This record gives sequence, C-alpha cells and structure tokens, in this order.
Amino acid sequence: MLGLPTVLITLLPKASREMGPPRAITPSGFTLGDCLGLPHRPDIQRHVLLDALLRWEAREEPGDIWELTYPDYSPDPAILHGGEILEDA
Repeated sequence: MLGLPTVLITLLPKASREMGPPRAITPSGFTLGDCLGLPHRPDIQRHVLLDALLRWEAREEPGDIWELTYPDYSPDPAILHGGEILEDA
C-alpha cells in the first residue's frame, strides 16, 4: 500500500499514542496551540520543524512518540494552566 508519509506534532501525547501514529514528536512543555512554538519566534519554529523531519527519517514502531525539549521556549505568561481546558468544579 502506498501512502503519503506524515509526522504528527502533538501536544497531547497520551491521546495521540492511543491512535498509534506512524511517526510523532511532542515538544515538552509547549502550551496548547503552540505546537511549533510562539509567534514571532522562527528560530524555535524552525527547530521543531527540523526535528519533525528527523523523526520522519527514523524507522521505528508506530505509536512511539519522541518527547523533545526546547530550552529556548517559554510559554506566554498570559495563558493560564498551560492552555489546558479545565473542567468546572
């Protein structure tokens, strides 16, 4: 079977792992909505994208998600709770 090779950049690795993506990375500590990093930070965005392409080249079992850290990333302080949706108590 032929297909288009893809790489998933996920901020919710637990949920993504259940789907068993063929190739995936998760930028550790990134705020929901910032899968490539903050706006106006092409340095971090490029780094994440290049890491995703490296993951595309690696031959591993589906569902193995690489957790990567980016020390230059700092979440927007205006976003509370890392952007997670919190249920009402």
